[in-house]
Amino acid sequence: MKTNKTLSMKRTLLFLASCFFMSMSFIQAQVPRILGAEGMPVDTVPKRVEDYTKRRFFYKVSFVKDTTRRDKETQAQCVLEIGQRGSCFKDFYEYAADSVNDAVARKKGTAMEIFSKAYDYVKKTQWRTPVLKGYPSGQDYHQYGDPIVGSYEYGCPSPSFDWQIGEETKEIMGYTCRKATCHHSGRDYTAWYAEDIALSDGPYIFRGLPGLIVAIGSDDGEYVFELNGMQEITFPSPIYFKKNAFTKVGSREEMRKTIRNIHEHYAEVVANSPAFVNSPIPVDFSHLPPQPFNPLEKE
Repeated sequence: MKTNKTLSMKRTLLFLASCFFMSMSFIQAQVPRILGAEGMPVDTVPKRVEDYTKRRFFYKVSFVKDTTRRDKETQAQCVLEIGQRGSCFKDFYEYAADSVNDAVARKKGTAMEIFSKAYDYVKKTQWRTPVLKGYPSGQDYHQYGDPIVGSYEYGCPSPSFDWQIGEETKEIMGYTCRKATCHHSGRDYTAWYAEDIALSDGPYIFRGLPGLIVAIGSDDGEYVFELNGMQEITFPSPIYFKKNAFTKVGSREEMRKTIRNIHEHYAEVVANSPAFVNSPIPVDFSHLPPQPFNPLEKE
């Protein structure tokens, strides 16, 4: 019995691994058939382009996925793209994988070529909650993306932050930064902002200070964002959200409830996902454990 269970688990993991990239290709390119690894049609990543990037700010993000294992932090490399009207915060490696996908598709390459060139970027992608800020003004759009179960999106009013600005300063990346604190959605935060970078923006949802937020962390240590690079953009680089046939869109309350359910009932959700619900190969997903759920916004 134990041997059968182990075999089933191995088959499940093998099947997931083999279909991981294929499922992404189906979602992105909306191709309903398999022509073979080398012959599978590919397309550019479907996008909702809102603006074009003027400057990029890179952030190292450290966060705790599982609050029962606080000693195990996840590290992500993210990017804040500043446009003419707003901004976008996302995982840098997801952006890199999209760029590879688009470059290969434009020269009429294959899915296997995308896989071989983008695989390392896909593996490194850890921040799965990109946000568009200010398109339109006063409105944010959030997505949650899972390579197996698809993507989910909601719009909501841009949050306001009741910042308390202090007198304490320190130097970060050569900039004199001032301390500010606030409480937001169930967490207390300490931020450091640089008045010399005249942008009232920051990583993820954070903004509203008289200068770029170069570092911010929750006082419980579960989320920390630290600036680790910047770039002036002199070439066309769109600010976009992915847009595909399987993205589920709803209210903030509805989508946050759905995302929580995905984590708590992951095996069931995977089994019923578009990538596998009509699979000709029977696979038992019951061994997939629930996923830890510790969103930055608790409320």
